[in-house]
Amino acid sequence: MYLAFGAALIIAGCSQQDELEQKNKEMEAQLASKDRFIEEVTSSINEINSTMESAWAIEKNVVSKTSETEGKTALNTMEVKEKIIERISDVRMLLSENRRKIAALEKRLRGSSTQYTGLKKMVDELKASLDEREQSVAQLTARVQELESDVQEKAKVIAVNTSMIAERDSTIGENTRKLNTVYVVSGNHDELKDKGVIADEGGILWGLTGTTTVLASAFSDDLFQPIDRTSETIIPVQGTIDKIVPLREESSYAIEESVSGHSVLVIVKPEVFWREKHLAIVTD
Repeated sequence: MYLAFGAALIIAGCSQQDELEQKNKEMEAQLASKDRFIEEVTSSINEINSTMESAWAIEKNVVSKTSETEGKTALNTMEVKEKIIERISDVRMLLSENRRKIAALEKRLRGSSTQYTGLKKMVDELKASLDEREQSVAQLTARVQELESDVQEKAKVIAVNTSMIAERDSTIGENTRKLNTVYVVSGNHDELKDKGVIADEGGILWGLTGTTTVLASAFSDDLFQPIDRTSETIIPVQGTIDKIVPLREESSYAIEESVSGHSVLVIVKPEVFWREKHLAIVTD
């Protein structure tokens, strides 16, 4: 009887030992699971922190570029603005990915049977930091958009100014061209008279003597050859020059005869010579 009782005690002791060992194993497994959980969540938090730092570095670079761009020419601004927009897009992608990862961490913590207060606080701080970064990027985006609007306005002003300058230069050029354009025609007396370029005035004996040759009262510029008075100071003429009409100040020109049957009118003082814009060169 005592033997049976002793055996029962031994069996009961073994059973309790086995039960304790099983509980210890379960507790160790639970602790290991908790350790893995904490390690995984901590690793995810560190990864998110690292990505947040990368996003912050990109954002600071964008802010610097934006500040450097403000006040520059429209062309340079447009070039830099495109790069800035690309960088802002990179930041948004990083923040969006972080938002997804933080949501996954929150879900894991809510689904855990254990309340990890420290981990939850770290995730909440991450979330607050993410909110701050997203607000900062939104403000930066608005700033870039304002910069883009300013660039467009500058481009419009530049376009208008360029157009006005081009129009002004064109007008000045045209006025200068007109101012410097003079008209020359040559031929013998009868030819020029028949064309209505010159006319004889005064004289006695029915105009046989004492007449004065002048430009006709009405003639067409088409009968004359336009030249630039600032560059064409030598005018070759077929035949011998008899007179020029209207008369010019003698010191303003010279006539040179050539052996080839041509004459040359050399304009010495263009400003004096071309006080009248039309010239008829009468040849023998």
